[in-house]
Amino acid sequence: MVKTAENHMKKNVFVYFIDQFCVRYVCEKKKQFKNNFQLQARCLFCVAVMGSYWVFEALPLAITAFIPMILFPLFGIMRSEEVARAYLPDTCFLFMGGLMVALAVEKCELHARIALFVLKTVGSEPARVMAGFMGVTGFLSMWISNTATTALMVPIVQSVITELVSNHRMEDLVALCEAHQSNNRKHSIGMRRLSLPNENNEIKREEMDTAMSPREQRMAKGLMLSVCFSANIGGAATITGTASNLVLIGQLNELFPGADTGVNFLSWLIFAFPMVFCCLIYCWCVLYLLYLRGAPKGSIIVTRKLQQKYNELNNLSFAEISVVFCFALLLLLWILREPQVVPGWGDMFREEFVSDATSAMFIVILLFTLPEKLPNLRGRNKNEAQKASSGLLDWATVQDRFPWSVLFLLGGGFALAAGVKESGLSHDIGAIMRNLEVFNHNIIMLICIMISVTLTNVCSNTVIASIFIPIVAELARSLEIDPLNFMLPVTISASFAFLLPVATPPNAIVFSSGYLKVFDMFISGLCVTLGCVVLSMLNMLLWAGFVFNLHLFPQWAKNPSPPLDVQDWAVENNMTFVAKP
Repeated sequence: MVKTAENHMKKNVFVYFIDQFCVRYVCEKKKQFKNNFQLQARCLFCVAVMGSYWVFEALPLAITAFIPMILFPLFGIMRSEEVARAYLPDTCFLFMGGLMVALAVEKCELHARIALFVLKTVGSEPARVMAGFMGVTGFLSMWISNTATTALMVPIVQSVITELVSNHRMEDLVALCEAHQSNNRKHSIGMRRLSLPNENNEIKREEMDTAMSPREQRMAKGLMLSVCFSANIGGAATITGTASNLVLIGQLNELFPGADTGVNFLSWLIFAFPMVFCCLIYCWCVLYLLYLRGAPKGSIIVTRKLQQKYNELNNLSFAEISVVFCFALLLLLWILREPQVVPGWGDMFREEFVSDATSAMFIVILLFTLPEKLPNLRGRNKNEAQKASSGLLDWATVQDRFPWSVLFLLGGGFALAAGVKESGLSHDIGAIMRNLEVFNHNIIMLICIMISVTLTNVCSNTVIASIFIPIVAELARSLEIDPLNFMLPVTISASFAFLLPVATPPNAIVFSSGYLKVFDMFISGLCVTLGCVVLSMLNMLLWAGFVFNLHLFPQWAKNPSPPLDVQDWAVENNMTFVAKP
């Protein structure tokens, strides 16, 4: 209690000094605002305040997310209506849909069956369990949304953590019982005193925070972080894996219309997959060193116990089969909407009218519609008919388990990104990059990657890609090198957002599980980020050049195709067409 009070007092003192600084800043700059004081400086101040509050947790993270709703209108950056609209974009509905599907998986306890199957397959060693989860998450995020992948994996990981801790405790208790029988003396378990429970006793998830020992908590943190980190990394492996990759394709078509850049679904997979695979291995090594070195070890007793529990499971219920069907249908809808290699079902509708959020919300409605139990059409019992009418997902479950505060957290990040773009702060940063022409192009590439990685932790990776890809493309043309030398690493590095919970929806979902603090994600994310930056540079220097032939300045970059109105293009380039006599 005393420690909690001291921490609360420290946060209040921090908030007080920040608020005082805000007041003095506004008062001192009031006259300058009237003289067209730069919006970029005001927005930079807002970013600094929000970043400080998020890092130090001076206020609840969801409450800190409301700061743009106050400061942006007061500083004249955006209107209040525009800021409010930025809090709930299409991505938030994708986030809600993915989490509600995850709630349906959890409600029918399908995640427990999957967790036991994974543990039975890879064994009870935490390091192998982490590798298995990272492989599955990374592979799924290559084809479906990173947000949806994380939302589906988190309850499974939580169940695995519960099984690992409870079965490891059971192993200690079995050893203690044997010691009692042989020595007839009382012994205490090293990690914590435990009463001897019956064989079926397990640790409940809501008791995990208080029941786990420090090394068990570190193991839980490592397993949770492995999900969001591998989701962010895996999305970079395919064109459809994350939005920033799709932005690159769109920008190539817009900046160099009709050009044969060589970037397509297959070439991107060949270019990015080896780097993503290496990044996943490096991420596993970092998380192992930080969190799993002192973790509970696997053993034959634990493995046998898990195998026994899996064998004791009942047959698949109607609810589990229905949820698996909905999940598989959702995967197909996401993968086949725009597969790039063949026309998708999204082409049947007007361009950009349907998105992954459309598929997610359709499945959510389907989950509320389908019955939890197989309907007994021949039965006449009204009670049975009432039970059969219960849906796979109900509103009471959503109200009780859905992390509503994460929506505010994501909305704050989207609002901050909108303010950075609206104020012109991002364009000023891009303009500064034009002064890098004096450096070698490899150094420029590294600088572009570092800037992209830094900003993607406070802005949407889609926004970063949309703003910086045209800038670095023009920079490359001025240096007479292939624009892909800069465009590719900027796009890839926009996915390396590991530092803050608000950096990406996967980070926010994992953070909402309650196992992590901001400092945990920041330290481990910093180590992973540095390694991924190095691997990205090595991939560009050693592999990308052979895939896309980046060693030459391509013709399509020298002379972009003229617009459809050739006369306007000729006037802009001081050209005159002379008619033949």
